[in-house]
Amino acid sequence: MKIISLIALAAVVSLVAYPGWAAETESADAEPGRVGVVGEVPPRPELEAVSDAHGWVVNGEEISLDAVRDRALAFHGPYVLQDMVAEALLEQEAKRGNVTLTDEDVRQKIDELREELGIRSDVAFQSFLRAQRATPDWFYGKARSCVLMEKVLSDQVYVDDREIDRYYRLNQETYRRQETVAFRVMRFLDKASAEAAIATIRQGRSFQEVAKGTAPTAAEKAVAGDIQYYERGQQSLPPEFEAALFAVPLNQVAGPVEVRGSYYLIRVEKKIDPHQFTLDEIRDVIRKQLQRQKLEQVVWPNWIREQLGKARIEVVRAEAGKTEPEKAEPAKAEAENTELAGTE
Repeated sequence: MKIISLIALAAVVSLVAYPGWAAETESADAEPGRVGVVGEVPPRPELEAVSDAHGWVVNGEEISLDAVRDRALAFHGPYVLQDMVAEALLEQEAKRGNVTLTDEDVRQKIDELREELGIRSDVAFQSFLRAQRATPDWFYGKARSCVLMEKVLSDQVYVDDREIDRYYRLNQETYRRQETVAFRVMRFLDKASAEAAIATIRQGRSFQEVAKGTAPTAAEKAVAGDIQYYERGQQSLPPEFEAALFAVPLNQVAGPVEVRGSYYLIRVEKKIDPHQFTLDEIRDVIRKQLQRQKLEQVVWPNWIREQLGKARIEVVRAEAGKTEPEKAEPAKAEAENTELAGTE
């Protein structure tokens, strides 16, 4: 169920490590350094504040918060509700098994998920949350559920060496690292400003300090000059920038490099040679990958399907000022829930 697994989000969310790269599909008059999302109109700030709102008036016409809730419930309610039920069942199972969970456990999982999603800065994290229409508390809750699922169900997952050997043979290219560089970069809107920055660095100021002081946009200032890693052939950088990146001598400032009307200064701080990881080097990594895959794709869906089937679920309705529970038989609940259980 996607409410538990955050890793699938990486496939649908595009995170830009450096805001200076303008999208190919951006309009010509777009703000420099701002990456647009094709086909999506950013919401007005007034429409993002929901917690203390009762409604909105648009050109004299009111849209009530109740109307928004009714529509959301009609379209997404059963899926959201079932995800919440799944989390509740997981919590109940953890309590029965005396499974403990610390804040440090969750923080470590958050760091792990951010790394897997390619989120290497707080700015990128905020961009990710905006794309998901989510909050840091939401991400914390999902990370907590991931840890709890692992603690409650991991003893049901087993991976033997034959599986690992076979997976490595079929995916050997995945464990080949191309030539990689660790670098810092800053962007300018004109060549003269870039050359002035080089002179400032030669006078003794650090690359990162100058980068943050000269960044042309607020978004870039937050990450300007920070260390980044790039593996040759990723194709996420313009080819002329990649060529310059791998030609720069270590610990020297190169540039200005002109790319799409902007001028860049580059400092490469580390070069890592290409390497093919052997099975022995990567065995434990593959074991963890396969364990997680089995947990999320097999053990968890089967477990939650079973739990939903035997759960005692009551529908609470308000009638004539009185609230009464409407009980659903476990067998009936199983039939109604099977289609949704374990699906995205």
